[in-house]
Amino acid sequence: MQRVRRQIYRMKIKNLIAGMALLSAITLTACGGSSSTSTSGNCLVFGEVPALYSGYQTERDKIEESATKSGGDYKKASADIDELKASYRAKIEAAGKQLDGKPIEIAPSEDFKVVSPVSISFKEIANNVNAVFSVAGDIETARDVTIDVTEAWLKSHDVTYLYLPLMLSGCDEEGLEVTSCRIGYFKGLTVVDGKVILPQGVKAVLQTVAYNRNQYEDWIKVKSVKLTLDTSRL
Repeated sequence: MQRVRRQIYRMKIKNLIAGMALLSAITLTACGGSSSTSTSGNCLVFGEVPALYSGYQTERDKIEESATKSGGDYKKASADIDELKASYRAKIEAAGKQLDGKPIEIAPSEDFKVVSPVSISFKEIANNVNAVFSVAGDIETARDVTIDVTEAWLKSHDVTYLYLPLMLSGCDEEGLEVTSCRIGYFKGLTVVDGKVILPQGVKAVLQTVAYNRNQYEDWIKVKSVKLTLDTSRL
């Protein structure tokens, strides 16, 4: 009887360990990685690029901090940073090319219609380790979109020449926007009954998008993406 109890106890322990391992794996792959600056992170839209960019910034800061604290050889530190930069430029380019032509799943919207799938393709590395991507696809307004402006603003602006940035906004699991990037713009605004309107059927002009800021901690939280307009400068 005692032997049977020991066997049951061992089985419970094995099941508990297996369950913990599975939970750990799920947690680490929620957006492709943990909330640390590990270069294994795989985020929506930019894949592994945010984690690699963050890894470069972290290692560069360590080199600079070490040189400052030790009063060391800044020439060597500069050479180390150049070597680090070259290494990460290659890594980021390789990671960027993995995204080429892959459709981005965009949440349905009452304001916008994705006529053909939106994707990004690696274009170049610019200024240190900034990754630049071309944006492909076809987006248009699904209905007349009213842009909120004050009466004073409307009197002092000619909307004919106004460009309205189109943003790809990343949202967390609760649907809250945590980050965004500009992928193009709309033009063709009109004024109807004292209101600024972006008419139905207007096509977006898609441009390039750059990952040029350390936003890994934001992108790792992104569970869905949607299209929005940046009206902050109106």
